[in-house]
Amino acid sequence: MKNIAFWVLLSTLIASNAGAQGVTSTFEMRYITSDAKADGETDFCGETEWMSLDQRIDFLSKYASFASGFYGNPGLDVPLIDDGDLQKAVDRIKPQPLTNVRQTLRLSDWRAYGYRAGKEEERKRNFADWSATNGATVEKGCLTLSDCTVEKNLEPIRWRFRLHLDIKNLEAGCTVSFNNEEKSLISVRLANQVLSLLSGVNKESGRYEAGTSLNLEIYGDFPNNRFFVTANGKSVVCPMGETDIREIDKIVIRSEGKTEIDDISLFNFVEDRTNKHTPYFSSLLVNENFNDVLPMQGWQSLDYDDSAWEQVTLPSSHGGLREKEESYYLRKKIRLADFERAVLKLETIDPGGEVWINGQPVAVINNRHPYDLDVTEYLQRNQENIIAVRVKPYKADHRMLHSPSDPYIGWFLGRATLILTNRCMIKDVFAHTGSLDGTARQVNRVLLQYSGVYVFEGSVEVNYYPWFPVEGEKVATVKRNVEVRPSVDNEIVLEMPVENPALWTPESPNLYRVEVILRDKEGREIDDYMLTTGIRTISQKDGDLYVNNRPEILKGAQILGSRYPVETMSKNYKCVSDETIAKDLMMIKEMNGNLLRLHIHAEKDTTDGINDPRYAEYADQLGVYLLWQTAAWIREGEAWNVDFEGYPKFMRQVYNHPSIVMWEASNHPNRFKLHDISDSHDFVTRGYRTLSAVDTSRLISPTSFWQHMHYGNYDGSLDKEGNPIVPNPVLMEKLMTRGSQDAYTGYGAKWTALRKAPNKWAASCLAANDKAYFNFEHEESAAQPNWTLAEKEPWFEVQSYEWEYEKGSIGRLLDASEWRISQAFQAFAAWESMKKQILIGYDGFSWCSLESGSNMFTYQKPLTDPFGVPKLAYYANQSVFQPIWAGSGNVDVVYGPADRISPVLFNLGQPRTVDLAIELKNDKGKRIDRKVFKNIQIAGGRTIVNLDSFRFKTVPDGCYFLVYTIKELNPPSSRK
Repeated sequence: MKNIAFWVLLSTLIASNAGAQGVTSTFEMRYITSDAKADGETDFCGETEWMSLDQRIDFLSKYASFASGFYGNPGLDVPLIDDGDLQKAVDRIKPQPLTNVRQTLRLSDWRAYGYRAGKEEERKRNFADWSATNGATVEKGCLTLSDCTVEKNLEPIRWRFRLHLDIKNLEAGCTVSFNNEEKSLISVRLANQVLSLLSGVNKESGRYEAGTSLNLEIYGDFPNNRFFVTANGKSVVCPMGETDIREIDKIVIRSEGKTEIDDISLFNFVEDRTNKHTPYFSSLLVNENFNDVLPMQGWQSLDYDDSAWEQVTLPSSHGGLREKEESYYLRKKIRLADFERAVLKLETIDPGGEVWINGQPVAVINNRHPYDLDVTEYLQRNQENIIAVRVKPYKADHRMLHSPSDPYIGWFLGRATLILTNRCMIKDVFAHTGSLDGTARQVNRVLLQYSGVYVFEGSVEVNYYPWFPVEGEKVATVKRNVEVRPSVDNEIVLEMPVENPALWTPESPNLYRVEVILRDKEGREIDDYMLTTGIRTISQKDGDLYVNNRPEILKGAQILGSRYPVETMSKNYKCVSDETIAKDLMMIKEMNGNLLRLHIHAEKDTTDGINDPRYAEYADQLGVYLLWQTAAWIREGEAWNVDFEGYPKFMRQVYNHPSIVMWEASNHPNRFKLHDISDSHDFVTRGYRTLSAVDTSRLISPTSFWQHMHYGNYDGSLDKEGNPIVPNPVLMEKLMTRGSQDAYTGYGAKWTALRKAPNKWAASCLAANDKAYFNFEHEESAAQPNWTLAEKEPWFEVQSYEWEYEKGSIGRLLDASEWRISQAFQAFAAWESMKKQILIGYDGFSWCSLESGSNMFTYQKPLTDPFGVPKLAYYANQSVFQPIWAGSGNVDVVYGPADRISPVLFNLGQPRTVDLAIELKNDKGKRIDRKVFKNIQIAGGRTIVNLDSFRFKTVPDGCYFLVYTIKELNPPSSRK
């Protein structure tokens, strides 16, 4: 019951955010003047601008003050998701159901170790250096110092750095100093629970909690002449006193009594002003855990001693500078009783590796594909077995402009499952909703495989049970006799009706457990298969997107994969924790969104991306649509680098998840125009046919940037220059959709581009009133974060390569002290742009991106900072993503004496009757005037209601806010 209560609570909170309790509020900011030159639709900055630069800056400053209060985060410093709530959400995710006939053994806990050739010799040399001083020894995984001092020379540190030091035991006192030659610049002493900081004449102190261990972090910042010391989570800051010293070349550790150090790492962050996309890079100067290097001979055998290896849970990654070039070795011991057939299912070995069982090689893998390995002949019955995997290391050779400076992007082993079953087995099952008309028609494709010699005769039964959020009794069943031919895959299709289905939607993510049972001709159950799926349909007609035959808009953002902190960003780039996945999805829900676009990639010209089924499993239960990329996907370059062989395999791996609504074959390959029209034709045809051969239940987009291709209009009858061409009929296939990456106020664009929107390509697609049209990636503009939250980070006040955008869109660069103004423009532009796009017919949005972290955490388009704190634009998205909202019908920024307010209501969903109140407030928040529209009847579906235009009473020239409040007269909570 607790589980059910949690999901009811979560749904209630989401509905509340979306205005389902009957009241919805939005606001707009306008400058009002008596100057007739402002009449008509004025630009913020552009052809019809009226405000001066100083007025625009003042306008944005007032916007930031009002908006931050309106959204309830005046300091713009409160994270969206509390850690406790996040952990509760993860704990309540239901694991996929286990089988009843076959044994499904989830191999989650493994022993793991990283190793590379030469590691042992290098470690011995390092140990000798650390223990060269009398009183210093390396033993039992620790550096032990007894009344002595150790020194280590460093490559020069001239900008910023971070030392991590784990002290296992502190007997009396310990001092850590950073020197320039023999002169100390920074000194930190720990003794008697007191931190003593010293730099020149500057002194600071703090306290730390006593315990068996002490985690010490020292972060130095030359540009700001200060350093921070954090001990077990408590921080102290101190100015650097020796301002003439601009370089550190030595670290000195002095122990009073006995000190045991368990782990030490020192990252040097090196400024690089010549690289606008990576303005600093990470360099690892010290990297010691003081553990002996273990022998690897016989690592694949059962009797190898792995007791010193780390215990990990799959999926598990290795990588980054601290583990560069190391192969990742994993071992799993398992005792098996008798069995007839065994299949090892591997989600992925990324980027490849080896599989060994009981000392024998089973497979050498050189791609990221999922694998089902028949391991019957390798496993021993009625005794213990060892499954061993080596994951080969990886280095990004074609880094894209958003990737980290550390090229050792994490290599990892995905989840693994061992299936023990009959020689005749169910290999796979794929379920989707064929049609929905009161009754759901469920299509179940069952793949059967028999390793015998003669035909197997039996029957297959498919059963549906409610599973999430509440489990229930069987609601539908179908059965068929089958003949299973040996040695080949046998596909049978079983269709069945499900009466009165509980549909899957983001608001009500209902899921069914699908049980497939295989019987022999005597009726004995010999195998089964279990999956979960949802009943829902995806379609497009009359220019709109439909889910379950109802109009829908995809509303959300994408993720790029760069996660805090910078030291482990590369290691965890493609393989994140369960908590990170849940947090991504919860931030989308909190934003009134319903879409997450998977967009994780570190390279540009080669296959990249992820195919992590956990995202789909979590999204199924949390209620979030997914635009799915797969690991066959490419970012840019030649489109033909897409892994056409792997794409179908990745699709089948996640096929049954209703949260996935679209397959995206590539991001924006950008070399089409270097070739003739046949290149675009051939790629679209190959991509569509490859994907549609696997799935006919979801939309397909061969690229998210259609404008890179040769096509100049909706049906492909014109090229980009407007010349007639022979259309490719594949463009008009039922599942093929449309879209691009339209940034009307991004990249420094003038407001004029938004006023004149849509662009020519989008206008053609929208005018066709046929297929849906999506803005697959819209970076509306960049916004600086709240810098005070990043004082102890290497990107503190480091401006992005996007900084120049402010010149075009605002009129000048904003300095770090004006970060709130920067956020104000991003939010102001986001609301106005997305509002207009929805009103002219756009069917979906994915902001680039949800989370900050790219470009070494200097990328500033994202909606949240690295710590999960929202920017103002996050709240602007939250406003426009409400199912019902009100605003002005244009993007006029300055109201002249002849201008009138033309209110518009947008509704998505059920019919409503509402009152609309529009308040005019000054920049102090005081109400000046009010206009009320009563009993407005709004039709269901996707509806726009244009109300009578009006003017407020005459006011002095200045900045004003229009607050739109919708009160639903019969909200869902009061309906019977």
